[in-house]
Amino acid sequence: MSRKRSIPDIVTAGRSRIVPYRRGEEFRTRHTRRPRANLEQKANLRQWCEQRGLTLPITNEGHHWQITEGSFLAEWSPSSAELVIGKRGHDGIHCHDYRQALKVIADFYRKQEADDAAS
Repeated sequence: MSRKRSIPDIVTAGRSRIVPYRRGEEFRTRHTRRPRANLEQKANLRQWCEQRGLTLPITNEGHHWQITEGSFLAEWSPSSAELVIGKRGHDGIHCHDYRQALKVIADFYRKQEADDAAS
């Protein structure tokens, strides 16, 4: 049985200060470390979402985060560092931590609100 090929991300958010890359670290260890480090900041993320009228369901023991409001949907998987906005899986953005994800989401959400207001 062959291994499933992943879809490469189109953009990366850069290096993480919260979950930094460690040379020589096995990928399974790194993929376990990311959700744990980000779950420690869950309260900050919830507050950010509440201030903007967004909801934040976190499922699968912290491996799947959704930020939603109406038709807006951003899905983030800290373990794989993949952020997908609007179910566009082929346009994934590589975000290692919640701060990187929030910056990308805020920029996209602000643009969507401006586009909606102009319509």
